Amino acid sequence: MSEIMSSPLFLLGTVVLILLALFFVLLPILRGGSGGSRLARRRRALQELREDLDPADYRKRLAKLEQEQADAGGSATSLRSLAGLLVVSVPLLTFFLYTQLGRPDGIDPAPGPNGELRQILGELTSRVRDEPEAVDAWNRLGMIWKELQQYPASEGAFRRVIYIEPENEFARVELAETLLYASTRAQLPAESRQLLESVLADNPDNQKGLWLAGLGAFHDGDSRRALALWTRLRDQLPEGSVRQRVSEQIAEITGTPASQPAEDPPQTAMVNPHAAMPPARNTPAPADNQADDEGRGGASIEVDVTVDPALAGRLTGSETVFVFARAVNGPPAPLAVKRLAASDLPATIILSDSDSMAQGLSLSTFPQVQISARVSRTGNAIASPGDLQGQSGPVAVAETDRLGIAIDEIIE
Repeated sequence: MSEIMSSPLFLLGTVVLILLALFFVLLPILRGGSGGSRLARRRRALQELREDLDPADYRKRLAKLEQEQADAGGSATSLRSLAGLLVVSVPLLTFFLYTQLGRPDGIDPAPGPNGELRQILGELTSRVRDEPEAVDAWNRLGMIWKELQQYPASEGAFRRVIYIEPENEFARVELAETLLYASTRAQLPAESRQLLESVLADNPDNQKGLWLAGLGAFHDGDSRRALALWTRLRDQLPEGSVRQRVSEQIAEITGTPASQPAEDPPQTAMVNPHAAMPPARNTPAPADNQADDEGRGGASIEVDVTVDPALAGRLTGSETVFVFARAVNGPPAPLAVKRLAASDLPATIILSDSDSMAQGLSLSTFPQVQISARVSRTGNAIASPGDLQGQSGPVAVAETDRLGIAIDEIIE
């Protein structure tokens, strides 16, 4: 009750809607009560014809009208009573049903993560309207829009920063990533490549730039460049889960166990100028958030991988098999990847958060994923004509413990 009374706008809207409901309910009743006026007009017309009618016929017609008028009087009384009852009962019934079945707390709901972001968004929008050259506010706007997956708005904010400060390193890297997400493809867009090249030319140690450029090279099948970029990135990172994940990605390329030399000294990671902002869940930025999440409960899915007997004869056993999960609604980069040989098939593997390619891209981050298994003849992660693959439909991460994938398709 207190939530309802605390919102005058809500109360006004409720009153207007109730009045509209009463109007449509009472209109037929009020129209039905207009019979008395029609009878009065008929009686006046009969009075005007009195001199022309036979007295007996006149008396007969008059008696009939008086009887109808008497009946109409009782009916009008009933209609007025019904109308009065509806005027009282409709508002009361509306209030009762809303309090019992509705959501009064919906007037002022808990903000939640997106609600907090939108509140900050409103404040930042007011600030850039008053201070159109406020670079830090534009950067934060871009990060929030990206968090909300409003990529055109995020792109516009970062482009505004680059217009004000063409050499702004942070905005160039974030714009490159935003364009990647907006493209919904694994390969980096041409402009993203140019932006990252310019950033790494100015600062070869930009950690997020190294990650994204390496990701682009990896998806292009340029394993040598990806290895060089990610090795440089790994050597800058302090010990922890982020460095370990980069090492595991390097191991995917080299085919060697992911391990770090004991003598590698921990180094300080790049400081994120927007560290106070909630981290973007779609952002595969190893250096933006160094919080160790190994203690969190992670998601996992057990996958049974088989090959269709009709295609088994095409395999020699030396091919590489990639099993990976991608978000149904999210960035194109895989959330979890496992690699094995075709000779291991059929096999059962477990995809989990520990198989994530980067912080912020894991099974736990997205509610729905699609799982694929691909036999690569070249050994590259990028699909090529002649590769074999199989994939699942969208599956809910929280509700799926195990599923089967049959490799039954030839990539043309």
